[in-house]
Amino acid sequence: MTSVPTTPWRLLPYSEHPPEIELAAAEALLAGLAPAPRPVLRWYGARHTALVIGSGQRLADVDAPALAAAGVTLHRRASGGAAVLFAPGLLMQDIALPTDHPLHQQDVSESYRWLGEVWVAALRELGLAPRLVSIPEARADARTLDPLARLACFGGRSPYEVLAEERKVVGFSQIRRRPGALLQVGLYTRWPGRELAALLRLPPAERERLATLLDGRVAGLADLLPAPPPPERIMAAFARALAGRYGVVLAPADWREDELAAAAAARARYAPIA
Repeated sequence: MTSVPTTPWRLLPYSEHPPEIELAAAEALLAGLAPAPRPVLRWYGARHTALVIGSGQRLADVDAPALAAAGVTLHRRASGGAAVLFAPGLLMQDIALPTDHPLHQQDVSESYRWLGEVWVAALRELGLAPRLVSIPEARADARTLDPLARLACFGGRSPYEVLAEERKVVGFSQIRRRPGALLQVGLYTRWPGRELAALLRLPPAERERLATLLDGRVAGLADLLPAPPPPERIMAAFARALAGRYGVVLAPADWREDELAAAAAARARYAPIA
């Protein structure tokens, strides 16, 4: 087990702001590592529905009239991957680690291992029987993955993501900058695969096939547990798992002025795409 410093990690308040504010806040955590290289963790959710595409994903993948008809805004995030539906029931987690922290790994795949192990312990406490995706398994899945599934971020399987009943429950992405790495996590109470497929530019038959394909590969907690836990219980289980495995204490903290300024400066980059 990796030895980590005993300095508590900052735990920022839970929030449910519009997507452009939450996406800018994530970037601000990385910027904040430069003047104060101390790990920080935050949780956030979605009050309204928005489609967030990956940094390199094509706008042509998105059905603009379908978004307009559904009243769904479109945004582009800084991390890679494909489309994610920000919707009520999505719980997101950001963890910013400075480059000199023992849990910060130069190997991108290995950088997820510790986080996946903590999530496995947390979900086990909540009543699931989770497991990690191994690197060979992730590589094999990437080789055989249906091209349709590549349109959705949760459709693929990356190393050390978490499965339960052979369906993906916890997804990862990350952003790397000079001060450190931002590890991003998402899991759903209810998996909105059909809603996501309906917002992509596909013929009706392909949309239905994608929705069915995703439902077989991804699960929300409500699909796996008779009474899915509220966000507070999930967050508490993660905190206990993190403390039990690495002795990390989460200390409630407020946003610093420099972080708030960085978030405000970044907000325009994440504004809704017309």
